[in-house]
Amino acid sequence: MRTIPALHGLGTRMWRAVTMELRVPYYFVCHAVKEDGIWLHESCFLWREADVIDLCQDVVQDVRRKISQLSMLLPAESGRWVMEEVEEVWTLPAADEQAAIFFARDRRQMGHTTDMPLATFDQEKQKIYSRPRARNKGNIR
Repeated sequence: MRTIPALHGLGTRMWRAVTMELRVPYYFVCHAVKEDGIWLHESCFLWREADVIDLCQDVVQDVRRKISQLSMLLPAESGRWVMEEVEEVWTLPAADEQAAIFFARDRRQMGHTTDMPLATFDQEKQKIYSRPRARNKGNIR
């Protein structure tokens, strides 16, 4: 097992396998940090929505960081899991407890806040993540 000290710090250990007993949404994040002109990539699973919000807000404020993919791993029927890519994340920065709304590519609301009315987010909402778009490389087919 190899770790990258620039991302983890010295002495960090990582698990090779994880057992997920709680049937709650998990967040799969591919992100990178730019060090000496080179992008160092890392993938991780987060289970706390607050950690996803913090990461997204940190990336928005730092041009040396980027999120290349954000997906939700959602519990499905019969012990299965479904992974869906997140299109956008919106938050209410003025709220006592930060809440976020996660949207799928088809604009469907996902995660813990699926029951939260969208009108709650109408006033001071802030977009903290948008799915990166593929760059157009010309008319290559």
